Amino acid sequence: MSEFFVVTDAHGATLDDLVATHKSLVIAGSKDIKWFVYGAVPDAIKHLQHRWSFRRVRVVATADDLRAGDHVIFLDSGDGLYRESLIAVRETIRKNPTTDLIYGDSAHPTGVKAEPLCFVRRPGWSPERLRSHCYVGETLIVGAEIVERAGGITDLVARHPHDRALRLGERAKNIVRMPELLTMGKNRNTRPSASLEAVVEHCRREKIDAHCELDAAVPSVRVKRNLTTKPSVAVIVPTRGTSAEVFGSERVLVVEAVRSLFEKSTYQNFEVVVVADAPTPQSVLDTLHIIGGSRLRIINYDRPFNFAEKNNIGAMSCESDLILLLNDDTEIITAEALEVMVAMFNDPTVGVVGPMLLFEDSTIQSAGHIFSPDPTDLYRARNPETAGPQNLLRVQREVSSLIAACALIRRDVFERVGGLCMEFPGNWNDVDFCLKVQLAGYRAVFTPHAHLFHFESKTRVAKRVEAEVAKLGARWGSVLDDDPYFNPNLQRYANIWKTDSTSKQSLDEALSFLPTIA
Repeated sequence: MSEFFVVTDAHGATLDDLVATHKSLVIAGSKDIKWFVYGAVPDAIKHLQHRWSFRRVRVVATADDLRAGDHVIFLDSGDGLYRESLIAVRETIRKNPTTDLIYGDSAHPTGVKAEPLCFVRRPGWSPERLRSHCYVGETLIVGAEIVERAGGITDLVARHPHDRALRLGERAKNIVRMPELLTMGKNRNTRPSASLEAVVEHCRREKIDAHCELDAAVPSVRVKRNLTTKPSVAVIVPTRGTSAEVFGSERVLVVEAVRSLFEKSTYQNFEVVVVADAPTPQSVLDTLHIIGGSRLRIINYDRPFNFAEKNNIGAMSCESDLILLLNDDTEIITAEALEVMVAMFNDPTVGVVGPMLLFEDSTIQSAGHIFSPDPTDLYRARNPETAGPQNLLRVQREVSSLIAACALIRRDVFERVGGLCMEFPGNWNDVDFCLKVQLAGYRAVFTPHAHLFHFESKTRVAKRVEAEVAKLGARWGSVLDDDPYFNPNLQRYANIWKTDSTSKQSLDEALSFLPTIA
């Protein structure tokens, strides 16, 4: 088994910080640790070398002792490896011998005696999210070869953690999230750091044509991809012409959904295909023709209700580069919503994109799905100002599933996976579809930078058809039980990112009620 080569930037660190880190290495669970204290003054190195460590830690002054088979651990001064965490790391490497990069969860002091620690539970590898902020944390365990290819130890250790993580992530092929405590942080601040300069340079290296903006208040970097082309979009809207009261007035839902596309959207290279049930009033169809003109077509549907089939028929009735599945009870909020989502497809690995959906009262309807293990809309009915732990709701990120009420899909991907499965006529067809997309090698991405209303009732409970539930479980049970973008240490059967604890503190963290830390 390889040795661990821990590297810490000592510039600006106090001796107390370095002593605290040294103590953690002694009880980290390994006898094979070399510690390179980069930039430490000779007296500090001598002091650390003379500290008793049961011969488990050897303090070195240069990186010359790094061997090809070693695993490098980037560890901030004052932070520590969690007690015996390297035992779990060794087991992870044993099970995944080709692992290039490992990251894990962390604990942080709260300053409260009753609950002295809070926990950062991290999701699986999410390159889209990493562009926004350093969600993987500062402690990374990386193969020596990857470190050298990314610039070498002395170059990487001096870089901003966000910059370092991006450079290593670009070169690592086998990245493992270890859902166990790896780090004991020095600071209370659990918000991921972000570097605009690092992201700009990353986009240049990866040839991502985008305008990058730093939101210092979050903090996060928004990677706003530029529209290099204007792909055609077919908007598929199933309807039966239902009316309802919205914002205090009676309205025909599909009429206002279509009107908002034509009148509000900054992106206009689309056509609309309305798949209308037989009971749809002729007056509704006539109004839709007036709004859409030659860019709107109506397909009559006179079969028993099947949401999946209606969308498939609409999608296959036309030719377009992209397909937007859109419920008739939606309305655009941000004028550039469609433009933002379309631009995501500059990346050929993106298969489906979904926006933030809000209820009529502007609470969250869906911020993507999580499997806990039941598929559920993340932060449903919560305050739209909720940032979520580690600013989860403020950044673009990969998800396992998106709601089909508004989902933009690459046409060739839609056809490759066979569209929506018609054996799920009412529910779960979007979950099944998104998992098929990822099985085919494409990503499902949620963006908080596009907002639409979805006037679905907050109190509506989807009718459970046991045959559909059984079919979904038979197909995807292993994924539902272990969502890569969830964390097994979170509370199950919940729609928030909450540590599995009954404490008020864990709920406050999940809902971002804790005071902002400067």
